[in-house]
Amino acid sequence: MESATLTTRSWLSERRRFVEAGGNTTHSFGLGRMIGRAYALLYLTPEPMALEDIALSLSVSKASASIVVRQLSSWHALRQVWIPGDRRDYYEAETNFSIILKEGIMPGLRKKLQSAGLQIERSMSAESGAVSLDCSRTSEDDRIFTREQRAELRRRLKTAQSLHRRADRVLTSKLLSRFL
Repeated sequence: MESATLTTRSWLSERRRFVEAGGNTTHSFGLGRMIGRAYALLYLTPEPMALEDIALSLSVSKASASIVVRQLSSWHALRQVWIPGDRRDYYEAETNFSIILKEGIMPGLRKKLQSAGLQIERSMSAESGAVSLDCSRTSEDDRIFTREQRAELRRRLKTAQSLHRRADRVLTSKLLSRFL
């Protein structure tokens, strides 16, 4: 019996470490710790969990847990599960990472990339239509750039445009699609 207790204690300790590592990973990508912690918790929980239980396990408010659950749902990283006879909402992790990437993360990434491409194009159009005068300052936002400064801005925008096109080609490639 003592061996089972020790094993359980060891498992719970490792599970807590896994949950924290999930939080640290998502935090390092700028997504916030709670998203990684919640997903890792659900990933290592074989049965669906109620929102209240998620909040309790992560020591956060139910409102915070709800926000994270909605975000993970939008990425197809978890799904809502119905438990007969219980009116609470239950969730379980999507364990097929291909689904999370294809249906959840990639469409959002492509949309953001498209938006960035449009802004690069607008900036290039505005820059090419600007009049080259001596650099004077009426305010930081109204500064008029010299010919050399405009050439540098043009170079930077072309570099951004080139990177954008390469990223777009990668994200829409058949190879990536087969990989996912």
